[in-house]
Parts: sequence; C-alpha cells; structure tokens
Amino acid sequence: MIKIAFFTLLTLAFFYIIWINNVFAPHETYEMPVQYQKIAEDERYAKEGKQLFEQNCQACHSVRYDAVYPSAVQANPNLKALQEQYGKVLPKDVYESAFYTELSQLKESFGKVPPDLSTMYIARGKEYLFNFILEPQKVLPGTSMPAVMTGRPEETAKIISYLRSVSEPPPSEKAKRTLMGIATIAYLVVMGVLIWVWRAKILKRMGLH
Repeated sequence: MIKIAFFTLLTLAFFYIIWINNVFAPHETYEMPVQYQKIAEDERYAKEGKQLFEQNCQACHSVRYDAVYPSAVQANPNLKALQEQYGKVLPKDVYESAFYTELSQLKESFGKVPPDLSTMYIARGKEYLFNFILEPQKVLPGTSMPAVMTGRPEETAKIISYLRSVSEPPPSEKAKRTLMGIATIAYLVVMGVLIWVWRAKILKRMGLH
C-alpha cells in the first residue's frame, strides 16, 4: 500500500512539473516599466484596449473567446448565421472549416495563420507581450508580424489589458476543460495503480516479491 501511495504521488508530481510548472520550458525575462504594468493589469483600460486591438491587430489576429475574428472573417456574411446557430463564440472546428478560405489567405501572406490571442496573456505574460508587440523583430527575429505599435507603449499596455480581460475561456468551455483535465489525471492515476498491482502479482508469482 505504501508503494502504491508513493507511485500515485510520483505520478501527480510528474504531471504537475510537466503540465503546470514546466521547469524545462524556456523562461525568458523581459522588462516592462511599472507605469505600463499598472495599465496592463487595470481592467478599466480593457474597453479602450479592445478598440485599439480592432484598429491595429484584427486584420490578422482573432480573440475567439471574445468573438473577435480577423477582419476578413468578420466581413463574411456567413458569420452572423453561424453565430446564431452555435453562439457568438464559434467552436474551433466550425470556425476553421467555415472560414478556410480566409484563413488560407492569411497563411499565404504570413507563412502561417496568425495565432488566436485568447490565451496569449496566460501563455506568455504581460512582459513578453509588451516587448513583442512594440518590437516584434527584437523579440522574435524573422517574424512576419509588422511593428504597427512601435513607439506606442501606453496603447500597447491597453491592448494587453484587453487580452488579460478575455484570457479565461467562456464558462461552458472552461467547465468542459476542467472536467476533461480531472478525468485525464484520474485515468492516469488509476492506470498507474493497476499497473503497479499487476507488477506486484507478477513478481510474487516469480518468487521475486
């Protein structure tokens, strides 16, 4: 029983390290002046940040959690009908299938479809986003992203405030992901215990336990 408990804890620790606090992932550090950090963390700037996003970023990027899609997709008359059918936030597979042409055109222009930014705040943090949006070539040499916000740090911080405000998925999708995560971890733990028990039985039959 002690061995089973130890193996279970070891499994949980492994997935914590790999999935939640990945010590093997690169951890770059970026500077961000305090006054702009305060703007990025203040939800009062999110509304203005959304307007700035639509003016400067929406030509290429989407924020699916907020039903903000690239300009070419927004101009497609089928979007409204699909949103009436599936809700404002389209399922990813529906979105990619229905607007394949528009996304392919973006891919031709930039080499790949510009990423959806719904979770970019959580994935990269405000410091990275601040530096990348201001000077994309400095942070990621060779990137196809244009430097449309260079010299506009305050507006950039407001865009980050907007991205921060939408970084959580819609309640229905969040609940689905939480349930899937719990089910996956539970499955792995149960399978680990069963394998350990099976191993113990085999060793006992062989006289090695």
